[in-house]
Amino acid sequence: NLLSDWEDVLSLLRQFKNLQRVSVASNRINDLSPACMEGFSMTGMIHLNLNSTNISFKTVQLIAKTMPNLEELCVAHCDLSDVECCADATNDDGNNTTAFQNLLLLDLSDCNLTSWERQILPFRNFEKLESLILNDNRIDDITIPNDEIIFPKLMSLQLAGTSISSWSAIDSINGIPALRSLRLRNTPLTSLLGVGEVRSTVIARIPNLEFFNASRAPERERVEAERRYVSNVARELLMISSGALLSTTDQSVNDEKDGDDEANAKQKHIHARHPRFQSLLKKHKETMMSSSLSSDPSTGNIGDDVIGLTIRSMAASSCDMEPLRKRIPRSLKVGRIKTMCARAFKLDIDLQLLHFRIETDPFPTELDDEDHTLAYYGVTDGAEVLMNEIDVEARAREKARQSEEHDRRVEEQEQHVAVLQSMQKSDHRTNLLATEMSQNKV
Repeated sequence: NLLSDWEDVLSLLRQFKNLQRVSVASNRINDLSPACMEGFSMTGMIHLNLNSTNISFKTVQLIAKTMPNLEELCVAHCDLSDVECCADATNDDGNNTTAFQNLLLLDLSDCNLTSWERQILPFRNFEKLESLILNDNRIDDITIPNDEIIFPKLMSLQLAGTSISSWSAIDSINGIPALRSLRLRNTPLTSLLGVGEVRSTVIARIPNLEFFNASRAPERERVEAERRYVSNVARELLMISSGALLSTTDQSVNDEKDGDDEANAKQKHIHARHPRFQSLLKKHKETMMSSSLSSDPSTGNIGDDVIGLTIRSMAASSCDMEPLRKRIPRSLKVGRIKTMCARAFKLDIDLQLLHFRIETDPFPTELDDEDHTLAYYGVTDGAEVLMNEIDVEARAREKARQSEEHDRRVEEQEQHVAVLQSMQKSDHRTNLLATEMSQNKV
């Protein structure tokens, strides 16, 4: 539609007072005026989509008054940066009447929000809010007040495409008591890490998380993630202790004391950066010690770095063959797995397409880079690797289709440009003719 005025929208809504779901997304209707809303009310409205409508937060506040039973509100791609300048987001004009008290889902994706404290916390008292979507906002940190419970029912939080750059922000999420699902990708924090490393670390840092990036985190994966996290932090602490011992060798007593103080300060800093370390160490200490004793003592690695895999062929020529069952290090590269498959299932490496799946995973994950390790993709103990055969003919047909589609789009664009140029020339001739006629009249 080409709606450009709220008067038109409200006129339509007045004709259908029992509407429950309305979308005016992508209509540039700008902000509401209070005068338009006088006498207007839609208590039955439960879903409203205002994505890409060029509104500000003032309009959101007006909507809160007229649609008190709203359960889902989508205002993505609108500039809501004025939220910090308005009255408390949970109140109507700053009084004590709570707004959006029935809201379950709030989509604030790409709303030009930059501050968690000033622009997100004003929504903290939405008592029934279960899902909050903050994708593609330049929020770089998360702080949770220690003296209050915020977002008491919030179960799902989406932070993809934000500016989160520190693990302390992720640790702060533990202050949201009901949180069970988190989406975090395309951020400065995750851009330099492997997919598997990010997933493992987030699961270890947030104890109640059940879904990460829309994929379930089963109990087995959580145990492995927490043990790996403890191992990494313990190794970091050990390196500091070892460095302090080496630096104080053959030094005076005063120098030795200064070295100990510096090492203690570094260890305190590490503990501050990893607030769950002590509790996880206590939880997994016994099992980790037994695992390390059963592994090679000369390597110093914990047994969790070796995982059990089932490698199964899905190719037509070998799908009836027995699967491989191997215990291999997580540091093994995907290219080595392909070599194993080539020997076992007699399929050329160039024709292999590998995926892996873990228990309860709805969809397999592609292992698309031979130079990355299993740890990079987050392959865990008990996972299943599936080898498929690439259909060369289908791939050639797909490339040909994409080439034809590209040529068609280029041709359409060229035709469109030609039409525009023709219209511009026609307009130019018309203007010249009008100018000549006006000059002749003068």
